[in-house]
Amino acid sequence: MSSHQPPPPAFAHLVNLADDLTGTFILWANDDFFAPKENLLKPGLPEWKEGEYTDKGKWMDGWESQRRREPGHDTCLVRLGTPGAITGILADTTHFKGNAPQEVSLEVLEAEHTATAAQLDARTDWVEVLPRTAVKPDFANALALPKVSPRATHVRFHIYPDGGVARLRVYGEVLPAPRAFWSNAAVDLASLELGGTIAAVSDQFFGPPSNLLLPGRGVNMGDGWETKRRRTPGSDWCVIKLGRRGVVERLELDTHFFKGNAPQAVRVESLDEGTLGAAAVSARLRAPEGWDEWLEKTPLVQHRRHVLEPARPRTVTHLRVHIFPHGGVNRLRCFGTALDTEAEAKALATWHQLSPEEARGHALAFNGSRRWAEGMASALAAGSVREWLAAGQKRWWSLESADWLEAFAAHPKLGETKAAASQTAQSASWSKGEQSGLANAEAQAAERMKALNAQYLEKFGFIFICFATGKSPADVLEQLELRLPNTRAQELENAAREQWRITSLRMEKWLLGR
Repeated sequence: MSSHQPPPPAFAHLVNLADDLTGTFILWANDDFFAPKENLLKPGLPEWKEGEYTDKGKWMDGWESQRRREPGHDTCLVRLGTPGAITGILADTTHFKGNAPQEVSLEVLEAEHTATAAQLDARTDWVEVLPRTAVKPDFANALALPKVSPRATHVRFHIYPDGGVARLRVYGEVLPAPRAFWSNAAVDLASLELGGTIAAVSDQFFGPPSNLLLPGRGVNMGDGWETKRRRTPGSDWCVIKLGRRGVVERLELDTHFFKGNAPQAVRVESLDEGTLGAAAVSARLRAPEGWDEWLEKTPLVQHRRHVLEPARPRTVTHLRVHIFPHGGVNRLRCFGTALDTEAEAKALATWHQLSPEEARGHALAFNGSRRWAEGMASALAAGSVREWLAAGQKRWWSLESADWLEAFAAHPKLGETKAAASQTAQSASWSKGEQSGLANAEAQAAERMKALNAQYLEKFGFIFICFATGKSPADVLEQLELRLPNTRAQELENAAREQWRITSLRMEKWLLGR
């Protein structure tokens, strides 16, 4: 059987955004005296060990705080592995009978993944999405939110007043950052981390098909999709809804660990919601007919990664994977090129409608080089966001060092709030946001940053350029110290690289209306 705890029926169609495999991490808890906070994320069902004790008390498989002797409650702070909109949580108090909390609540926040517990705790924009709600002891409490949460990267889980919770699961829809789809390279459009989900399945007796979409290679046979032994003709199948509509070029299907029970063959069919419409696709999910053949029936072997390529790439939103006659598959990767969403296409159309003068003004806010802005304004047409960003990158790396220096001069010094004279109002606003992590630098760090900035300017003749979004003062100081010994040629290249990162982020912000 699968080593993962199955979701409650009410959340069966959703993703556990707090899966440890995707990088979920518990940053902090105010008290985990009896049992460590990290147990909340363990993948399996809670265990009980009769007669097992530690030097602090009874061994418990969960997070347990000590008995509270003063007013208040206990809290833990979790960074989600996959950002998303939360629909509900599982607060599983199994084996916590006389020591479970009476109530729980949940808050959410969207922040950089590099944010520390102290930085997150200081934020005042946490949103309560689950008010104080009673929970039962020794019970898998499935709690639906009153309404779906805004996009969350972090959650703050509260228990009242104290006690123990065995497992925490956070169920919802993955909402990846749009930039994840704008790579020039093919991406795994079925990846759980990019929003891939299972829309339907014929059988999942030994392991759910959602395991196919997890990162990495499975750790054992129980970490894949496995059906029971089929006693009738036909095939078992699952339908994968891609994280984004795209042109699929190849699949990688891995039967790792499946040796005596791998399928003999695979066949793949496809649907395109963009052409058929959502209602038509929904009606066909379980229908035997109405699908296009993406890959003809192809032999498989046990314990091997297979690369599967169709006769021609297709634009798809859903894939139906048939395994013949039954068996198990560990992972599936679906590589292709994502297509722009309607909102992205509309934003790009707005760019195309700008006059050259208007486009030049926006481009100067992205990057202070006049030649770069002229180039972007004179080549307004782009077929996709990917092409638009690629055109900007190509233009940037074709410029001379004098153009780079002009762009560098349009930035304020890191750690300083004074806008550069050549900055536009939009550029100054973006600069302020990009350096927000440096605003609360301690006096000693701020003074050292100022001194090192001056040394850098004197040595190289231009200001220190660093992609500061999400960085702390310590991070920026470390970069300054590492780069100061370099030659001028090395630093021109380093600064140009950082400048392009800043430019591309600003282009994306403009596209998304931020």
